[in-house]
Amino acid sequence: MKKIVLLTIALFSVSITFACTSFIISGKATPSGKPMMFKHRDTDELNNRIAHFQGKKYAFMGLVNAPSLDGEVWAGMNEAGLCIMNTASYNLREDMLECQMDREGEFMYHVLGQCATLQEFEAWIDTYPQPWGVEANFGIIDAQGGAAYYEINNHRWIKYDVNEEANGYRVVTNFSFAGRHEDYEGWERYQTASAIMKEAFSREREFSAIDAINLFSRKYRHEVLGVNYHRENAPQYIVDQDYIPRRITSAVICFQGVTEGNDPKYSIMWSALGYPACAVAIPLLMNSSSLPAYMTARNPKAKKGEALHSEMCDASLQIKDQWAFPMHISNGKRYVALQTILVGNENKPALMTSTNNVETKIQSDFLPLYQQWVEGNLDDKTFYKWYQQSSKNWMKYYYSAFAPYIK
Repeated sequence: MKKIVLLTIALFSVSITFACTSFIISGKATPSGKPMMFKHRDTDELNNRIAHFQGKKYAFMGLVNAPSLDGEVWAGMNEAGLCIMNTASYNLREDMLECQMDREGEFMYHVLGQCATLQEFEAWIDTYPQPWGVEANFGIIDAQGGAAYYEINNHRWIKYDVNEEANGYRVVTNFSFAGRHEDYEGWERYQTASAIMKEAFSREREFSAIDAINLFSRKYRHEVLGVNYHRENAPQYIVDQDYIPRRITSAVICFQGVTEGNDPKYSIMWSALGYPACAVAIPLLMNSSSLPAYMTARNPKAKKGEALHSEMCDASLQIKDQWAFPMHISNGKRYVALQTILVGNENKPALMTSTNNVETKIQSDFLPLYQQWVEGNLDDKTFYKWYQQSSKNWMKYYYSAFAPYIK
């Protein structure tokens, strides 16, 4: 009996711990010519933050686990305009070598510090010592029009050029197309994400980062079950199983690249730390002095503890734990308080309403000035000075909108 219980626990742990949903849209399929890359991160480390690094060749910023001090990122962008992210795969490994695995974060850390283009990445990986210690799908876009997924295990890689996709995009969850079909994981989320993209994406309409986050990370839709919950039909609770937003969601990253050959400084890493229904997306730029303090470690010199947490992520997780997943006994953590998220309760607005209101204000602040900067009507110094001042208000917007939910 003990063996059965332990096996059940182990299987359940594997099924929920490492899972992500992602897509890449080719710049050749967007009206602006800009590619987009999206990662909805699910993990067992819910405290995430943004950190800035100096690599061997390039400075970069990335999403990191709050306790991590250096050496790994789970999505990131460098000053050359290369952006990278991953989703775990469970059907790609071909060996049983006794080697350290789960090195995807370390792998991406090295790529961001040394590579500017897909071509440089492909040359670099062929010199990287094997076994690589990874089993994952890596997505990469660059400032030269490159956009691709790479399925990579300990010894080989396979490329899927998104610029050659007939529909202009590619959706990926937790299986590799070149891997074993019987070991597919994340198939249910793949069905949902594919259906959403098929309905929402159009080559004639620009697909914004906020569109992506709302449609994927805040959509309680389950294609296998045939349900799509919204304000009008939301039950009080649903079971947290195979929706894209999950209890183990820690962050959402959406990269907005630049048109081919344009200056990579205009790339944006939209970052929502915490649970998406009560986390807001902040537009981050590849300028270390411009990173909002509430997205980084509370104390950059700290070595451990809550001082390494980000203020934004802490605020989102507090609201999530109290209001989105309020049942803390028995199997309560598996139940999502969907009416609180979509409708509201106890004279409080819906969590999603508060989130959308904050993001509307952020976009109203950011996008007009950003566009002036891109068009050359604002110099770098003026724009970055404005950004540093304006971004301080965005955390204030958050606290104001979520005041009914914050102790």
